[in-house]
Amino acid sequence: MTVDGDPTVLLPPHSDGCMGCGPGNRAGLQMQVHRHGDEVFTDIVFDTRQAGAPGLVHGGAVAAACDDLFGFVLYVVETPAVTRSLQVDYRAPVPLGVPHRITARQERRDGRKLYLVAEGVAPDGTVRFTAEALFLAVTRAHFERFGTFEDHPGLERMRWADKSADDDREESQA
Repeated sequence: MTVDGDPTVLLPPHSDGCMGCGPGNRAGLQMQVHRHGDEVFTDIVFDTRQAGAPGLVHGGAVAAACDDLFGFVLYVVETPAVTRSLQVDYRAPVPLGVPHRITARQERRDGRKLYLVAEGVAPDGTVRFTAEALFLAVTRAHFERFGTFEDHPGLERMRWADKSADDDREESQA
């Protein structure tokens, strides 16, 4: 695939069972994510499994897609992190069955804080939603206490910061 004449790279899913991008999760969004420069994007068609109001996508499904896509920005910046806050601005109704391109990138970084932005655009160019998120960089130990890495190929590719245990305890307070 190319964007503006430049090649893109298909990124591996977070895990087979990931709710956003896992190919083995039949109830998930089945997102395939590409990298183009410092941005990531997915072309998604929300279906009846993500229905909210009649004919429209549930806002939670939009938020889940944005949050999962932000996880791929972490591949680009090579920083393991977790969502601290996520805000979605629903600018226009998001109809079921219509393709949308969601693009995300890191806007800036301040120490452990990563500020990420995303935009969901319809085929006619209408911006239907935008999202902003604050992610906090964490240590490998943060994830290891919840399970193994064997089914999470993206985490294995991360550059892990050399931090003390005190940093992990402070992540919920940042």
